[in-house]
Amino acid sequence: MGLKSPAADAELQRVEPRDPARLERAIAADYRFIWRLLRRFGLPENQVEDAAQQVFLIVAERLDDITEGRERSFAFGTAMRVAQSLRRRLGRELPNDTLDERATAAVGPDELLEQKRARELLDHVLQAMPLESRTVFILFELEAMSSPEIAALIEVPLGTVASRLRRAREQFKTLVEAHESRRADKREQR
Repeated sequence: MGLKSPAADAELQRVEPRDPARLERAIAADYRFIWRLLRRFGLPENQVEDAAQQVFLIVAERLDDITEGRERSFAFGTAMRVAQSLRRRLGRELPNDTLDERATAAVGPDELLEQKRARELLDHVLQAMPLESRTVFILFELEAMSSPEIAALIEVPLGTVASRLRRAREQFKTLVEAHESRRADKREQR
């Protein structure tokens, strides 16, 4: 993965940071991480590549202002803002409920449907969580980052990470249980 589109390449050439090697290192080190975060922050898969490119274009524009070694933290904050902005814009558009295009012959339609439902449930539950809780939950549970790494990334004390994670786990459990309860009620009504 990387900045692949001709438009993104042209934009990067226009930006021209003083240290292009530093930008390349930042992209190589954090592109996949930022891509996954954007997806987990609720962007549809078909929008994530463009959003990730937008994040790194912003990094390129501001690279000279970013303290050396803080590129990941800057990209993370930028990704959160880009995701929030795109979710608002996409929320005003009509939804497209197509099945996942990554289907393979080895996976049957029932399994694909179950995977799609699980992804939708995860997306729904994550979106229902407050941003602070969701952020720590995603970084710890889905990205497998340590608490000290999270504290450094989002620039909060370690104790704050621990309390947000505890609260996020409780919220996640409550939201999943509520979803399962609603599903059971619907099955009983049939």
